[in-house]
Amino acid sequence: MRRFGEVRRGFLAGALALGLASLAATAVADAPPPSASLSPSPSLSPSPADGVIQAIGVSPSRLGANADQLTFLPTGAPGPVVLTVDRPADKQALDLGARPGDRIWLTVDDPLNPRHVVQITRLARPVPALQRTIALVAAFAVIAAFASLATAGRPWRFLVGNDNRMSNSQTQMALWFGVVAMVYGATLILRVWFLGWEFMGGIAMTANVLAMTGLSGLSFGAAKVVAVQKDADAAAAPGAATAPPDPAPRPRIADLVLNDYGAADLGDFQMILISSLATLIFAAASWEFLTMVDIVRATTLPDVDTALLGGFGVGQGAYLIKKAALPNGVG
Repeated sequence: MRRFGEVRRGFLAGALALGLASLAATAVADAPPPSASLSPSPSLSPSPADGVIQAIGVSPSRLGANADQLTFLPTGAPGPVVLTVDRPADKQALDLGARPGDRIWLTVDDPLNPRHVVQITRLARPVPALQRTIALVAAFAVIAAFASLATAGRPWRFLVGNDNRMSNSQTQMALWFGVVAMVYGATLILRVWFLGWEFMGGIAMTANVLAMTGLSGLSFGAAKVVAVQKDADAAAAPGAATAPPDPAPRPRIADLVLNDYGAADLGDFQMILISSLATLIFAAASWEFLTMVDIVRATTLPDVDTALLGGFGVGQGAYLIKKAALPNGVG
């Protein structure tokens, strides 16, 4: 009897040991590896995307509200994707007049399998080259018509000074102001043409463009003040001052880089070169800017970099200092 009890206790102990061993093995198998427990699981973050709008629709949600849907073709993707637009600000942006064919820049929730729009950053309508050209020509025609009306049919007189020579200060101002006014007018025409009358106006300029416009006007005004003062001094003391030559028979382009005696003038050349370069750069940037009309209530004309603004200011300042320092007809 005692031996049977010992056998039973041994059997129970062995069964218990086997059970504990089995539980330990199962726990070890189910436990994650050390590297997995230390490193966080990968998570996808919002990613920017752009493409062309295919459709804009509204479908009822299970809660009874409306969830806006956007179907667009991402750039480089084989096919379109359908996204849900949740933010009220994004819905308002689409309600401004977005339609199929417009370009869109946005942030999606998943770069691999997008389902929701995180934020719409830009909406724009493409403008073909023909319409851009028509808008620019129309803006130029309006400006030329007003200039002709103000000068009795001779708008080129805005470029000619009292001595019947091409004026540097007047020419640089006409170049810069003319291009800025053309771009503004073309932007206004395209916004009304492609978006509607409710988008008329709302066009702003950057601080650098405004600064260059102010510098151009300041240089024009200061140059005239210096010229008038020199003429007054020459008239008051003709023996002590250098009288300018007689008015030229006709204005010439060469007047922009020559003084009144026909000699090359470095200050004039520098000023007109920098002004022309700034005008060309702004015109090229504006042509690219007009390839898209942003679907927004307020837009801003293209900017110029600070290096161009600095060079423009240096050129205008050097021209004015030279004009004030040199004798009449030379500066």
